[in-house]
Amino acid sequence: MVKRPLSYDGVGLGDAPEQPGKRQQTQDQKGRQLSDAELTALKELANNSDAIISALHQLKQCSDSINEERSQDTALLAAKQSLARLADIITPQLQLLSQAPASGPETFDVSNSSSLNLQIPSMHCVTPWRSSEMSHALPPLPEVKDRKLEELAFTHPGFIAGSSPDKQYERLEWLGDAYLELIATALIDKTFLQLPSGRCSQIRERLIRNTTLASYFREYGLESRAKLPRDVLNQKKPARGSSSDKDLLKTQSDMFEAYVAAVILSDPVHGIETSIRWLKALWGRSIIEDVQKAEKGEAPLLRTEHNGRRKTAKEELSSKIVAKGIVLRYERMESHKRDRHLGQELFTVGVYLDGWGEQNKLLGVGSALSIKEAGQKAAAEALQNKKLMKLYEGKKKAFVEAKGVVI
Repeated sequence: MVKRPLSYDGVGLGDAPEQPGKRQQTQDQKGRQLSDAELTALKELANNSDAIISALHQLKQCSDSINEERSQDTALLAAKQSLARLADIITPQLQLLSQAPASGPETFDVSNSSSLNLQIPSMHCVTPWRSSEMSHALPPLPEVKDRKLEELAFTHPGFIAGSSPDKQYERLEWLGDAYLELIATALIDKTFLQLPSGRCSQIRERLIRNTTLASYFREYGLESRAKLPRDVLNQKKPARGSSSDKDLLKTQSDMFEAYVAAVILSDPVHGIETSIRWLKALWGRSIIEDVQKAEKGEAPLLRTEHNGRRKTAKEELSSKIVAKGIVLRYERMESHKRDRHLGQELFTVGVYLDGWGEQNKLLGVGSALSIKEAGQKAAAEALQNKKLMKLYEGKKKAFVEAKGVVI
């Protein structure tokens, strides 16, 4: 029997030794899968492949002009313009693909910002609000293109006791808060060019405060997706938006912020632009009157201060039309309405005017989970009736001038 000689390391000379790392590389390639973002980037490049090839072919034909530095060559300028138009489309995709891991199965770690493809967003796509383009309709909710991110956005820190940051929404909420403030700031800056920074900050606060964001969360019916601990889930109604994680309103606001971050991070190519268009339309529903006034060169509708705080709707309505002998009454009305999110019975209140030639005149109606809030909503509805407010404000002004009194 002929023995096969052995090499110094015990490997038979007749056996071809494996190249270092080759087996691991093969395994990694099998385990490696393209992410949703990578697939989106490749699809975008494929959709524009004909235009890319055409532009590069156009550039190749101008090689003589490039070598001879003929900067005014018409064909070369045309090739440059073609490539410039494509740059905004293909550059983000190429950057994304270049940052993708070369091997190994893709893992998601929300606690590691580098795995989120986190980039400082460009605000080049921000355009000012125009009243002619605004609508009161609720814009469609953009999708999150990564299921893991979407699930995290709706997972409360207390849902699983002692959960780490990569198992719940806190990190996404932290990022979403920054994105919302930046986008709101950019939109306001583009729209209210003549407004002092302090007034701009007041408008921004209206757009990003907890009560506003929580109301959006409920309007989109996102409560059904929320994974909440029992103590939050058992709350009868949203509270006042305090910093406590057990406050349902604060939780809804946080989840909305987390959802915004998830939309952006799940689509590195178009996420920012998608979110800006969405938020612009969403915020526009509550800011349209401010925009209309700004377009007329008037100051936006900001609530005036009352003893160091903003006036409530009731206080504002009273200051506009009440004088000596004029009475506003807030009375509970019969109603069978229920909150569509919580299923709780709503209180309905009407605000009535006695005076200025009117008796028991109904000015507005509001429904809410408390009588106090319902009264404020009734006053707010009355204030929206500009024609009626103008009539009674005129009567009050004439009364004050005739009597020479100070109200």
